[in-house]
Formats: sequence, C-alpha cells, structure tokens
Amino acid sequence: MSTSRQSLRAAKKGSGLTKISVALLVLCLLALAAVVIGLRMGEFSVRETFGYIEWIVYASAGVALIAIVAAFLAIRNNRPAAIAVSVLTLIAALLLVWVPYSNRVALRASPRLSDVTTDMRNPPLFEKTKLLRSASKARNTTDYSAAKAKLQRKHYPDIKPVILRVPTSEAFERALAAVKRFGWTVVTADKLIGRIEAFETSLVFGFVDDVSIRILSEGTGSRVDIRSSSRVGRRDAAMNANRVRKLIRAISQPQLQ
Repeated sequence: MSTSRQSLRAAKKGSGLTKISVALLVLCLLALAAVVIGLRMGEFSVRETFGYIEWIVYASAGVALIAIVAAFLAIRNNRPAAIAVSVLTLIAALLLVWVPYSNRVALRASPRLSDVTTDMRNPPLFEKTKLLRSASKARNTTDYSAAKAKLQRKHYPDIKPVILRVPTSEAFERALAAVKRFGWTVVTADKLIGRIEAFETSLVFGFVDDVSIRILSEGTGSRVDIRSSSRVGRRDAAMNANRVRKLIRAISQPQLQ
C-alpha cells in the first residue's frame, strides 16, 4: 500500500513538473516575442533588446533543467504522454538557449566591421539610401575609413571587384536580377549611370543592411563593385561580407543561380 502511494505521489510530482516546465516555456516564448516586437516598434534599443534576451536565455536554461527532471520522473513512472511533452519542452528550451548563444559567439568572433566593399579605395556611395538611413536614425555612418579597410584586408581578403566580359548593360541586368531574386528592396536602379541601391531587412529583428552596386566599363567588359553596410551595430557576424560574396557569385555565374 505504501509503495503504491509513493508511486502515485511521484507520478503527480512528475506531472506537476511537466506542467510547470510547459508554462515557463510559454512565458519565455511570449517574453521573446514581446522583446522582438518592442525592438521593431522602436520601444527598445538594440542594447536593451539583447539584455532582455540574455535573461530569457537564463530562464530557458532553467526550464530545460526542470524538463529533464520531469522527463526522468515520467520515464520512471512509465507515463508516455508526459515523457513526450517533457522531451519536446526540453528541445524547445535548449533551442531558446542555443540559438541566441551561438549567434552571440559568432558576433563576438567577427571583427568590428559592418561595412564591406569590393573597392576599398573608392567604395560605391549610398546616394538615395542615405536619406533612408537618416530618416531611420541609423547609428552607423556611411563614411569608409582607413580603419575599415585595414580590418577588411585582414578578415575578408577574398572580396574583390567582379570583372565581367560582358557590356555594362548586361552586367547591370545581372546585378538587378540577383537583387530582386534575393528579395531585397530596390531603392534605385539607374542603368544610365550604372548604380543600384537596395536594402535587406532581417526576418526576426528587422535589422536593415544597405547595398550599393556600381557598374562601370572595364576595357571591353565591365567592372562591378559592391558595398554592404549595416545601419546599426559595429559587429555583424560576417553578414555583410557574406552578402557581398553571395552577390558576387550570382553576378559572376548567373546560370548557376
């Protein structure tokens, strides 16, 4: 009789922990959603947002520990439904810990450079986009300094101008087609002067990175220079460099895209 009562108490305790872990996970998810919405609505600064996310990560780690205990009790009491719920809760909580953590590691590992270009001596300008940056109160300047060039040479030495054996008109069309295919927002596309300006908005946080593309004649062919610059943040986890690389590949080998 005593053993049955103990088993019943253990089962109830496990069930209670499962419910608690699920409830806390839902709170973490709601808190994360509120923080993201607050950032996109301008209620929170970037610094405040990541500060809140850090606390959400800690809370999610606590949820993971509770889910582990709940799963152990569910296994011991042979409760398949509770096992499944606890394991799913554990996986979700670990994702809430791992994704922000891995992003933070990548961010800290990247250089203090969020403005990358194929031409460090005479980078493409942001003409139309500059007005948008001003209206959005972008923290980063569009000035390209010697310090930026030094960091780029050290960390992204592979990024070079695109030299094509096609006329500038075709190079322009290749670049514009790639920008549209990637889903970036086109600000201006002036074929006469050979300039395309666009921006890409990140899916979750709504961070905006601007792109300027310049097409000039080079001998009997064309030269395409690209620049990608974040509006906020000194580190970008190589996002701008990868965006430039992506566009270089699309322009150089359009048949493979």
